Amino acid sequence: MPIRPLSIALFYSDVDRVPQKRKTINAPFWVLYYLANVLTEHGHRVTLFGAPGFASKASVVSKKITNWTAIPYGDALKKEGNYADWARHLGMNDQTHLIDIFKKNDFDIVHAHTELALPLAAQNGHVPTLISYHSPFDPHYSKLFSYYQHEFSNIYFSALSNAHQKQGSPIRFTGIAHNGIDITQFKFNEHPANDLLFIGRIVPEKGPDTAIQVARAVKKPLAIVGPQYYSSKERKQFWDTFIGPYLGTRIQHYGFLPYHKVQKHYQQSKALLFPDRWKEAFGLVLIEAMACGTPVVAFNRGAVPEVIKRGKTGFIVKNEREMIAAVKKIYAMPPDEYTAMRHACREHVEQNFSIERMVENYETLYYKIIDKHKKNHAKTNRRAS
Repeated sequence: MPIRPLSIALFYSDVDRVPQKRKTINAPFWVLYYLANVLTEHGHRVTLFGAPGFASKASVVSKKITNWTAIPYGDALKKEGNYADWARHLGMNDQTHLIDIFKKNDFDIVHAHTELALPLAAQNGHVPTLISYHSPFDPHYSKLFSYYQHEFSNIYFSALSNAHQKQGSPIRFTGIAHNGIDITQFKFNEHPANDLLFIGRIVPEKGPDTAIQVARAVKKPLAIVGPQYYSSKERKQFWDTFIGPYLGTRIQHYGFLPYHKVQKHYQQSKALLFPDRWKEAFGLVLIEAMACGTPVVAFNRGAVPEVIKRGKTGFIVKNEREMIAAVKKIYAMPPDEYTAMRHACREHVEQNFSIERMVENYETLYYKIIDKHKKNHAKTNRRAS
């Protein structure tokens, strides 16, 4: 239970909500959903700024104007490949929420899951603001975030993993909070079907093409769950060259699926393939699969070694050749050994990646930040006097 109840503002984006309206995968919305609910259950006064219809135990504040999901112009921009224009208009819409957050001026802490909060946080030094960035850091973003941190003492950062923290240097992180899930929503299944599974956006950096080639090499069925992206000619060419030609009865693409159907795929799969080409900050699909008992075979990138227990809940590999060998090893396991691995997957998530654990980690960060901010503010006042 909390040391003392806090008044907390939460925000990520107005582009979607839970339950989702847009047919896309966006893990931070689920993190926000879980975080708001459990913080409220813990007795905090939580205000979630988000799209109309966002289901939450917290108080939800939405704009009176229509939310982004209902604006045809926004989708037209994206379909035509004008991603910069789409992102700019989306950013302006989100900024209106952020202005309201800082204008209210009655929060102990603002927890924003977007870098769009940085300029407004910098102008409101009286409010401690925690930024949780959910994507891999590139050097430009790291330098930008570090600048804000150096110039404005009310801005703090948290990482999703040790790898994420290392990647974000020279940012000084206040702490790490792994993502978590509601275990009760992911039913364990001891006896899956024979299929392999890939879940993620159908883009080169997620590696669905590698998953296809691995499935073909081991001669096993593959279910691909995730939306197509034609936001550029390169991405359309990626689909036309590396994905579309291989689809058929054994390799099937299901597109975007609602969450309850995604969970059924987790439960029924022999293993999840995670051939990411970028350094994932965390990888929510890893713990979702393991919660259902499904082991993961993943490339050794980003946070993967922190999430998967080598040889216990799956295998960590360097390349496609090693992934093929690891998948063959899973299919060759005696039934009792494979069943034990499925149970180990479930236990690993229960012990390390529950929403309770995630929320407790964030609560610890909140109190740490608020106390530090008060001390810094007191020092500033003494110098001024």
